[in-house]
Amino acid sequence: MSTLEVYFRDTHCARLTENATGTLQFQYLDSWLEHHRIPVSLTLPLDRASYSHEQITPLVANLLPEGDNLRSRLEQLLHVDKKDDFGLLKAIGRECAGALSFWPEGQSPNDQAQSYSRLSLEEFQEWREYAHQQPFRFRGQTLRMSLAGAQAKTALYFDPLDNAYLPGNGAPTSHILKPNIQGCLPGTVYTEYLCMELARAVLGKDEVPQVDIWQNCYRIRRYDRQKAYANLRRLHQEDFCLALGRHPAQKYESEQQPEKLLSACFGLLDQLGEQDLVAAPVLERQRLLNQVVVNVLLHNPDAHLKNYALLLRDNGKIQVSPMYDALCTYGLNFSATDVARAQGAGPAAHTRNLSLWIGGANAIDQISQQDWAQFAIECGFTAAFVRRRVIDLAEALRDALESTIGTIIEQHPLAEPAANAVREGVTQQINMILTSSKRP
Repeated sequence: MSTLEVYFRDTHCARLTENATGTLQFQYLDSWLEHHRIPVSLTLPLDRASYSHEQITPLVANLLPEGDNLRSRLEQLLHVDKKDDFGLLKAIGRECAGALSFWPEGQSPNDQAQSYSRLSLEEFQEWREYAHQQPFRFRGQTLRMSLAGAQAKTALYFDPLDNAYLPGNGAPTSHILKPNIQGCLPGTVYTEYLCMELARAVLGKDEVPQVDIWQNCYRIRRYDRQKAYANLRRLHQEDFCLALGRHPAQKYESEQQPEKLLSACFGLLDQLGEQDLVAAPVLERQRLLNQVVVNVLLHNPDAHLKNYALLLRDNGKIQVSPMYDALCTYGLNFSATDVARAQGAGPAAHTRNLSLWIGGANAIDQISQQDWAQFAIECGFTAAFVRRRVIDLAEALRDALESTIGTIIEQHPLAEPAANAVREGVTQQINMILTSSKRP
């Protein structure tokens, strides 16, 4: 039997075990149950009973990198089978999304002081050059962190002077960085940066994390890390894929039999509200609605269940997280190389197909007023409310589009090809919305 010690920040909260047949079991510690109100996951409520393999595997899978390409790289580096989720988490689970870390039996984040080592620009540039082959390697060593998703990326700590540091001994990171997806034109770095800046202009700075370009990579400040005096404090979060008890492969709507996954997300918020776990259910529902609509307006068909998340506060209250991973796929062209296909964000990355249907619509550029009305009913809104909100956001984005793009091109002239594609795709979406949902 092999055991992983589960820590919430620096507090031991649970144990995850694997027996000789590969069966997993999870159990909270009595000390955690007696003094804390927050679960490791909404799928694992606080309880003295142990959780079975079927109940725990969504948590483990959703914390790990996705896709055969990244998994194969980890297998080569760590000599752990790419299908062995427990083994991978054991190897790289020191820094995960949210407040959790996973340590081999007998080890803890308190054994050694968390540390950071200064990273030179030359060292980062070397990583960027080989990121698609070795995204987990710096200075010949493998970072012990787990970043979910299928795209090559890394996480670093940046000090107030914007110097970059590698984390050591499970130290938290402040930013996530992504290089361009290989073989994709125009570049995804500027495209995602533009989209997130547009989202900030429409929704506000509190609703969308700070983003910028650093060393030709897209950089986003982690919303699940909070400055606490001279240190970073981990905030707990989980995406809706995990919150609904689904595996990463189930983050998309089934084309054969649509499951109304957005309705399930709003239904989960309602259920949590009924349990008095959401401080302001109406506001959180609107926050999630805003993100869904803005993703449509930004021509982001790949917005799936792992692109919407919940923050689990220490007081036991839950709220929708800030928006992230907004990428306009209009005009993006992926090369036919195996590497490019493996680096793609998902099956919707270079198609019009919606990862999550809007009413009866499964194509992002063919959403009618009737589809929004159906979506509203399925998600517990009135059709009139959703219609008003969709129009308001479309008009706000239209008003912010040219000034935001102009500012970014002035600061980053190389962003112009991406800006032209984003402008065309977003304008198409705005026109579709305002034409099909005209005010009376």
